[in-house]
Amino acid sequence: MLNNKKDYSHIGILSAMPEEVGIILDNLKNAKSYKFGDFELFSGYINIDSSKEIFVTTAWSGWGKVSAARATTRLLSTDYHLPIDFILFTGVAGGINKRLKQWDVILADSLIQHDMDARPLFDKYVIPSINQKKIYPCHYLLENVFNNLKNNLINDDFSKFGSLYKGLIGTGDMFISNNNKINNLLKEIPELYAVEMEGAAFAQVAFQEKVDWLVMRVISDTANSNASNDFEDFLKEYKLNSFALIKSFLEVLKNK
Repeated sequence: MLNNKKDYSHIGILSAMPEEVGIILDNLKNAKSYKFGDFELFSGYINIDSSKEIFVTTAWSGWGKVSAARATTRLLSTDYHLPIDFILFTGVAGGINKRLKQWDVILADSLIQHDMDARPLFDKYVIPSINQKKIYPCHYLLENVFNNLKNNLINDDFSKFGSLYKGLIGTGDMFISNNNKINNLLKEIPELYAVEMEGAAFAQVAFQEKVDWLVMRVISDTANSNASNDFEDFLKEYKLNSFALIKSFLEVLKNK
């Protein structure tokens, strides 16, 4: 169980695409890189304010569950001068819940692999290696970050972003842009808020490796027939704003 006074010394930040971590590399002091085939990690210090800095390692995994799991494993197993004690997966997602609008931010209070089906050996959606359908982050950590981040997003510097939510995020190896698929998902998982392609795989690795984690997503589209166009246009603008959100997250984590 997380100690309420725990202070993280090394934070790992992953996304699927470089646009989702924006200009983070430009803000790393004393940066060092680690190369593994076509995957590269970047480590350095980020200034939180004039008196605080935090050690961060970041990378983009590529799309999909296998890429996310590979990146998370590499992130956690690489030999740094400080062990990673918290990891974040961030980026964009398609909104499923009708309340969600473009630029809204969602912290996952749970994740599910919506394309996992090992029946008849296991119930639908159960991940065999952990024997459960959903993966949950530390409740105290989630609530603390959510409440403080909500206060930060009221600031004028974050006027681009919308409302902040907590909810269930579904992960699967498919880009969803079909209303029939959305309706079928909501019929079976009515509490679903958003869909993406990496979060639950990332969370499973973190869960099994016993490392604190969170998934934070920004809504890029509503996963309907216009999703591909909305996604591409949104991504260009999101690249310019994503680091501001990540830095705000780091401020919350460091000052909690």
